[in-house]
Parts: sequence; C-alpha cells; structure tokens
Amino acid sequence: MKSLFAAMITVLVISTSGFSQYKLEYKASGSTPIYYKSHTSLERTESVMGQTAKVSLISDQTISMTSKKSGGDLVYLIKIDSSENVAVMPNGDTSRSSSPTLGKLKETRIHPDGDQISSRWLDTAFAQSQAGEAKDNGSFFIKLPGKKVSKGSTWNQLKVDTIGTPGTAGSLVVNTTTGYKFVDEEKFDGTPCARIDFTGQVALQGSTSAQGVEVAIKGNGTISGSVLFDYANGKIMKIKGKSDQDVTMSSSGSHPVSVPMNQKTDYDLLLIK
Repeated sequence: MKSLFAAMITVLVISTSGFSQYKLEYKASGSTPIYYKSHTSLERTESVMGQTAKVSLISDQTISMTSKKSGGDLVYLIKIDSSENVAVMPNGDTSRSSSPTLGKLKETRIHPDGDQISSRWLDTAFAQSQAGEAKDNGSFFIKLPGKKVSKGSTWNQLKVDTIGTPGTAGSLVVNTTTGYKFVDEEKFDGTPCARIDFTGQVALQGSTSAQGVEVAIKGNGTISGSVLFDYANGKIMKIKGKSDQDVTMSSSGSHPVSVPMNQKTDYDLLLIK
C-alpha cells in the first residue's frame, strides 16, 4: 500500500513539474553599477537613379547603470562609458567616431513589466542640443508579463514611438508589434535564466527636410531575437536581435526624387559584470 501511494506521488510530481511558475519582472539592482557590452552592426543599401550605394556601420560600447525603486516603479541611471563607431562609406572611406552621448547620464523610469514611463537626459544643456536628440541603440527593457507564467507562455506588445529627426522640425512615428514567448530555462554563467524569444513587425512614417526640401519617409520591416532574463534578480543578461527594414524617402515638387533603401541591423547586448 505504501509503495502504491509513493508511486502515485511520484507520478503527480512528474506530471506537474512542467507547470512551474516564474515571476518575470524587473527589480532594482541598487547603487553598485552593473556593466554591459553592446555590439551593433548595420548595413544600409540605397538605390539612387539606378545606382546602388552601401554604407556599413559597426558600433561597440560599454554601458553602466544603477537602479532604485520609486514607489511601484523603477528608476535607472544609464551611462555610456566607452564608444567606438566605424563607418565605411560608398566611396570606400572609413571614419571613426565616438558617441555624442558618451559620459552623459540618462534617467529612464519604467514599470516592473518594462513599459517605459519617461526618459530624459540629466544634462539640460546636452538635452537641448542637436546631439541630445540621438536615440539609444537597442533596448535594455523588453516587455515582460509582470506576473507568474509557465514555460510556453506568450504575450504581446504594441509600442508607438515618435522620434525627432536631428536638425529639422520633422519626426517619425514608429509602430512596433512584438510577440514574446517564454521558451525554456537556460543558464548564463551558472545563473538560471528565462529564455524569451521574440518576433515582430515594424511600420514607420514621417518626414524630414534636406537642403530645404521636404522629404517623406515610409517603411516597414521585421525584428526577431532572443533574451536571457535573470528572473531571480530581475535583470537582462543577454540580448541577441536583428532587424530588416525597407524604407523609401521621397520628395515632390518640380524635380521629384524617390530613394528606396534596405537596412539590416544585428544587435548584441551582454552583461559583463
């Protein structure tokens, strides 16, 4: 009888082991900085009057951040500690540069599920400059369900961003629809993490100006990738993602011009300490 009871308990444990619940939400790490390394490679192909031109850009950065709780939200102070950008132009010239955001503190406030509440540069003069309009590459805060979920769980996010175009009065409206799936548990340097895969669609529309001419921008594309999330400490350990976008820039008037382009981007973010 005891053997039968033990066997029944064993079967019950095995049958329910696949339904473990994980709380996936961000948590404050405190005043001691954590450090990430990011690598971005971009290749853009443009077609102008039958001629094709390619531009390549590789960017490597180290980023530090601290975080604290503020009520039910989280406040992050993010800083780029080092940055190197290498660009290869259509004529073969290579240029090296650093990010204008190097050493500048950005304050980003989020909900525990990753939804952004606000983001601002703490250097007021920098924020008001043209360089201060630069956007971050990639993202530290993917959307999380913010509740207990099991392996195989899915969730979605619809995100609308309005991005200013530096030096002009134009702007871009970017609509991103992303689907996430908690695929499995995976270890990163011995730390148990939730592996989250994502795929999505991007649509953008807006305008800018070039040499006094109004230019309309329209495009669409796809994103995909995977994330390792340390669910015990509430932080991202690794992101590997890519995007593929087709964009057309066109002007009207007496000499209308249409410039189609394709932009492919690969992005890696890695916790280093």
